[in-house]
Amino acid sequence: MYSLVVRYTRILYKEKMKFGISVYPEQKTFEEIESYLKLASKYDFKKVFTSMFTIGKNAQEIIERSTILCNLAHRYGMEVSVDANPPLFDYLGAKPDDLSIFKEIGIDSIRMDMNFTDERDVQLVNNKEKIKIEFSAFMIAAVNKIIDNGADSKNMQVCHNFYPQRYTGIDSKIAQSINDHWKTKGIPVGIFISSIETDATGPWPVMDGLPSIEEHRDIPCDIQLRHLLAMNNVDEILFGNAFASEEEFKSISSIIDILNKKDGQLEDDDANMLIKTLLPPRPIKKHLLTICFEKNISDIEKKIALEFPLHIDLNDGTSYMLRSRLPRYKNEKVLYRNVDKKIFKRGDVVIVNNNCNRYQGELQLVLKDMKVDWQRNLIGHINEIEIFLIDYIKPLEQFAFIEGKAK
Repeated sequence: MYSLVVRYTRILYKEKMKFGISVYPEQKTFEEIESYLKLASKYDFKKVFTSMFTIGKNAQEIIERSTILCNLAHRYGMEVSVDANPPLFDYLGAKPDDLSIFKEIGIDSIRMDMNFTDERDVQLVNNKEKIKIEFSAFMIAAVNKIIDNGADSKNMQVCHNFYPQRYTGIDSKIAQSINDHWKTKGIPVGIFISSIETDATGPWPVMDGLPSIEEHRDIPCDIQLRHLLAMNNVDEILFGNAFASEEEFKSISSIIDILNKKDGQLEDDDANMLIKTLLPPRPIKKHLLTICFEKNISDIEKKIALEFPLHIDLNDGTSYMLRSRLPRYKNEKVLYRNVDKKIFKRGDVVIVNNNCNRYQGELQLVLKDMKVDWQRNLIGHINEIEIFLIDYIKPLEQFAFIEGKAK
């Protein structure tokens, strides 16, 4: 028997990805914040972001309140990143070549909202305190110059801004391009997602979401996560607003657990021969889509959709669908069932039935309009707000389904 687990590795997202939260002591009490840190750490979130611009009314209060936050975060095994800029350095008495005050506070990384624009940026990155330095992801020319001037890129990363005002967030295609640039440089990329809790806020009392990508503002966080994973060029994901709900933490944890779950094995020799012949031995990226099943589908149809270990299009070229053809080697019959419409639409999921016996069991994810025929049973439809995720499924990448609410 040929084992997918032995031959193929898949991206392990708990190893690849770091998750974090944001907290704002000017908006919440430290008692509330500690409860939130405890909740986040329960779900393996490892980073806390806050803004030093608003945490206190004067330098002493900024230092005291930041120190309390760092102590709390470290108690729960979380590192702390703070927003800063050159004027704040002057305010706190810090210098690019002397970050001792940040070290004393307990800060693990400094996110520069603006840079110094001269040799001080290199001094900052190469700091003797070994504090990680983050820059805004869109500052491509400035950060490239800092690297060229001798900054140790291993002590750097970039992070996107978050955007409290509706319609001001970055477009996902622009984010993709920016992230791709940093990946070629070997620089880790961070980005913010948004809780959709109605009372979640940022450093200001604005409650309209706090994402980096505008398209994420109103969609559930697990879909935001799956979008970023599909983009395949993000290293850290942080909630921008607070407080996210436990249900949101659970949904993210559930997605990661599904992605990290080992695949089963294919027992059919013909299917295994196709895998050996057509799939290169490389890590396989897996995409998750929510499927809303039609009523009265058969057990075998549901089993093919949810339990078959490797839905993957083998890249031989139709624009009408993604074809998961390996399940057609199943022995169970897929009996014909009438389809009560004339056209299959993008996002429909169909399975070839026994009227086309040679291809029986093949699962097809529809990409554009196709006439309904007697060869395909409609088993379900991708959740409407997730259909855009189909665009990210490339040939020879795995896709799988999560069951949503039935129609």
